[in-house]
Amino acid sequence: MKKFLLWTVLVVMSVYTLTLVTNHDYLWGGIRETWLRGWENAQIDDMPFRDHLRTIPASSNPQPWPEGPRWGQSELSSADQKWLDESQTASMLVIQHDSLVFETYLRGHDATTLTNSFSMAKSITAMAVGLAVGDGKVDEQAKVATYLPRFAEGEGAGLTVQELLQMRSNIPFGEDYKDPFGFQAKAYYREDNRSLLEPYRVEGKPGTVFMYQGGNTMLLSEMLDAVRDGSVGEDVSTRLWEQMGAEHDAFWGLDGAEEEGGVERSFAQYYATTRDYARLGQLLLDTGAWRGVQLLPKGYVTRMITPVAKLSDEVSTTYYGYQIWLGQTDDNLLFSCMEGLRGQFVITVPALDLAVVRTGYAKSKGKKRYLPEDIFTVIEIARRTL
Repeated sequence: MKKFLLWTVLVVMSVYTLTLVTNHDYLWGGIRETWLRGWENAQIDDMPFRDHLRTIPASSNPQPWPEGPRWGQSELSSADQKWLDESQTASMLVIQHDSLVFETYLRGHDATTLTNSFSMAKSITAMAVGLAVGDGKVDEQAKVATYLPRFAEGEGAGLTVQELLQMRSNIPFGEDYKDPFGFQAKAYYREDNRSLLEPYRVEGKPGTVFMYQGGNTMLLSEMLDAVRDGSVGEDVSTRLWEQMGAEHDAFWGLDGAEEEGGVERSFAQYYATTRDYARLGQLLLDTGAWRGVQLLPKGYVTRMITPVAKLSDEVSTTYYGYQIWLGQTDDNLLFSCMEGLRGQFVITVPALDLAVVRTGYAKSKGKKRYLPEDIFTVIEIARRTL
């Protein structure tokens, strides 16, 4: 028995040492956050595991959502409530005409609970790019090499900022959420994402293939750091979160200690309340304005929610814009959707002046017109509350 225990300890120590030497020690943190909690991969309640966070402070002038005429009068049908329960929904919020219509929380969540945005953060990063565009520091049509010189050679010399925004870089990052050794696991759990990004280059002609990959968003964040002081989190904090009257602090996961230069994991790990997420939807509904004040360039937001195929003849992608998903309902109402793993949604339906937030622990695998079918279900449930 003693020999067995000794060999077990030696094997564990050897494996641990090997992960340190090969820069795979991030695996232990990932295992603790996921498998040891019974999940296959990251979850919306993983903020306590974040060692490094940037605070996005609540606004100094908080602006609670006003209650609309339907507030307190809408009740879900038993079928809709059953769907929320069975889909492991954590919250659902409906805003119409800039006012509360309906709100519900499940699974122990409430209006103060902070949840992981997952890939909704990609849309937030795109908004930060819009701020730089409005400042004249970034040109969507410029070559990425203008801001990140390592792309000045080879196929990368033709890559534009707009192509990064539209996921058309042709850089093979990979987007496997279950591979513990893949790019996404490393980007989510390990430190120093900039060194992770550095060796990746364009393979093939940029702009010719749509491929959804978080590495593109990470490059956008690096580009922003190259053209201005500060960080993407500070951009959002001082120029959006503050002006939109956010009622609670939000937090953005960093890839290292802030004092040592840690940067936001710009593709995920934005933690906020459901009501504050809804402000981002309202900002999109009002094409970058908040209660009459233009925070993002109107033209940029219009392009952000315009299908790739309408801005380029190189691809036929009609369901994506600038770091945001696009679609239409069965009765042809256009919508945009900030979407994240596990079914985090901030949906806007301009024709109805409607913004809907849904957070949860699970998302069905079904697709409808290239989008998660759950988006369509959430829209229909929201419409029944109006």
